[in-house]
Amino acid sequence: MSEREAIRPGGGAPSGTPLTPGIKAGGFIFVSGQTGRATVNGQSVLGNGITEQTTFCLENIKRVLEAGGSSMGKVVKCTVYLTNIAEFQAMNDVYRQYFTADGMDPPARTTVEVSSLANPSLIVEIEAVALA
Repeated sequence: MSEREAIRPGGGAPSGTPLTPGIKAGGFIFVSGQTGRATVNGQSVLGNGITEQTTFCLENIKRVLEAGGSSMGKVVKCTVYLTNIAEFQAMNDVYRQYFTADGMDPPARTTVEVSSLANPSLIVEIEAVALA
């Protein structure tokens, strides 16, 4: 394996976006910020509200990690960006389902409120670092 390996499940990043969904390097997988958008039946779908958008973010992270040979159980750090910090508890309720199963300790996390994301309809974005 080279020092740096790109992870592109399902073909890669959105067209015109200069990023790679995941990079495996130094024993870790670095997952680019994933948003509340998912591909359903070949179509890009924006989640309705914080619960669905958070689910889409975490499922997208899971997909990148699995394509790189890792898993949600190996995540060591997440950063969550919310456009409305009042949505924290609803986001956290979904997040908890992905990171506290089987009594595991959740990863380290930072959550910040931002004025906006790349698309005005997006309300949450999550990035992650996991063991490879």
